[in-house]
Amino acid sequence: MSSATVDKCICHRRKFSDINKYCHNHDISTVEKLQDEGICSTGCGLCIPYIRMMLKTGRTAFKPGESFKEKSEST
Repeated sequence: MSSATVDKCICHRRKFSDINKYCHNHDISTVEKLQDEGICSTGCGLCIPYIRMMLKTGRTAFKPGESFKEKSEST
C-alpha cells in the first residue's frame, strides 16, 4: 500500500498547509483568487481539485486521485 500524499502545488513548490494559512490570513476562499495572486494553480493545474477540497474541508493532505473519487461519488 502506498503512503504517497498530495500536499503541495508542484509548480509553485508551495505546501497546501502554507496555502491554507495564506487563505486564512488574506480571507481567500476561491482557487481563482489564489491564481490571481499567483499563489498556486497557475502552471499545470493538477492541484486545482485538491485546493478546492482544501478550501472546502480545511484538510491539507490527500490520497492521490482522492479529488476525482469524491467528484464521481457526488454525481
